[in-house]
Amino acid sequence: MLEQKERSTLDICRSFYESYGCPMLHEKYPAYESRIAVGLVGEGSECFGFDDDISRDHDFGLGFCLWLTDGDMAAVGEALAADYQALIQNEGASFAREAFGKDENLAVPRLESRRGVMRISDFYLGILKVAGDMETLIGKNYWIYAEPRWLATAVNGAVFRDDLGEFTAIREKLSAFYPEKFFLYKLAEQLHLFSHGGQSNYPRMMARGDKVAARLCIDQTIRSAMDIAYLLSRKYPPYYKWTFRGIYALPAFVSLPPLLEKLSTLPSSENIWKGLTYSAARVFTEDPVIETVEAIASVLQNEMARQGLVEGTECFLESYVPALTARAEKL
Repeated sequence: MLEQKERSTLDICRSFYESYGCPMLHEKYPAYESRIAVGLVGEGSECFGFDDDISRDHDFGLGFCLWLTDGDMAAVGEALAADYQALIQNEGASFAREAFGKDENLAVPRLESRRGVMRISDFYLGILKVAGDMETLIGKNYWIYAEPRWLATAVNGAVFRDDLGEFTAIREKLSAFYPEKFFLYKLAEQLHLFSHGGQSNYPRMMARGDKVAARLCIDQTIRSAMDIAYLLSRKYPPYYKWTFRGIYALPAFVSLPPLLEKLSTLPSSENIWKGLTYSAARVFTEDPVIETVEAIASVLQNEMARQGLVEGTECFLESYVPALTARAEKL
């Protein structure tokens, strides 16, 4: 077997399913194997492909998900759950030891709710906080309150098999991304927050000597820059600690990670501001922080222009908010 550094946990769990899970379903549940969706989707860094040795110190183990309709769960769910647990206990230890170099299939309480046998409806309800019927998921009201990380978690990982297609149908509808109206509203909101933090309030806070508030302004700009990049890539951002990691997988933004890293590590420009007089009409590029914010704004503006979402070359991103909002209101 390949070393772990050459294989993802997702790939290892797929191999475990193919080696042991698939034969078990074929042997014990021949009438249901084509109705059971199988894969690894949901909570956990391994479902995003972000796990490493550090992240494996908690809520981690070998396994996969089996998603059943409500009717099939009532018919075979209890027996299938017992057979899945027996599979993990009887075959998982040696497989995990070979794949990970140590036993990684030990009972992990929180992992029990993330792996194994579950209703399709319960899976989506648990992640999306709403019943998993298509009518509800595509309803207008849902997009207003849905957390992006919920949506990212619902469409991550991989489906190994789904002949019936019910699980995948919901997944594909969510993967199609926000309806255009909500996409435009969300983009306008993040453009406002980006400018509000790093382009408007950061220089004001530095001029006042309020370094703590200035840091908060930059933190907001970093978060919004990443949210904008995901929006323009039509991808949902994952849980906050993995948002930056996921930027590397966005083809249109290969130049963004170095700029975000630079912005997050630049020292305070307090001494520079001692010789400056604040003016709302100026862009204070003497400050490396502002210079970097403007470079990030340029990357985002260029991509918006390339997609035909905005016109002009203005890098003050707030300036695009009225037009995007008006466009959304017409939909």
